[in-house]
Amino acid sequence: MRANVWTLSLAVFLSSLSYCHACSCMISHPQDHYCRSDFVILARVKKEQITVSTGSIVYKVRVRKEFKISEKGLVALKSGKIHTSIYGSMCGVQLTIGKLYVLSGTINSLRAYVNACNMIEEWKHLTKRQRKGLKLMYKHGCSCKVKNCLYHRCNNSFKQRDSCVWNSTCETLDGICLRQANGSCMWNKNKMLTACRVRNGLVHGNSSVAAGNPHYHPSPPRLPLEP
Repeated sequence: MRANVWTLSLAVFLSSLSYCHACSCMISHPQDHYCRSDFVILARVKKEQITVSTGSIVYKVRVRKEFKISEKGLVALKSGKIHTSIYGSMCGVQLTIGKLYVLSGTINSLRAYVNACNMIEEWKHLTKRQRKGLKLMYKHGCSCKVKNCLYHRCNNSFKQRDSCVWNSTCETLDGICLRQANGSCMWNKNKMLTACRVRNGLVHGNSSVAAGNPHYHPSPPRLPLEP
């Protein structure tokens, strides 16, 4: 029985999907979270209000910085309210009062929503490059795509002009995909990314080899299933 459970868990892990019954999310690079979100903010959680009748949680937050925000987002976040589902099966997330988070999400009916498929990370856990990406550089790479090759080897056809191949935790922590002068997209060279690749045996001289056992940020904590 335990062997069957382990086999199933491994299969789910290798499929690059995070499951919580009805909630499933494709693993995304921080830059992708930034580029596809209606808002990306740095906010401290002040209060929490649970409404069982509507199946929702409203977090009162103090926005410290707006990394990216649409016009509708500006209106929605004036109230300092962030909405999510009360149920983990609906991709609801649980935030801790007092903690400082990077939150990405969507705007719907002039309300700001977050879920387990968004970027929900404590600020203190982000690397210097991730912080720089949020503050300045990710926005310059939104015309590029990050191709997820974390848990399977991508063949050469995946290396396209408009994409960067994401195949190790080094790109997660220190990678910023930018369009170069020749028009193609490449990981922006920096000392931290190079050092990470060398340290993990991904680069030998000018050659790169397949990554070994890469991982992504843990998913935000799921909430209880709907009764």
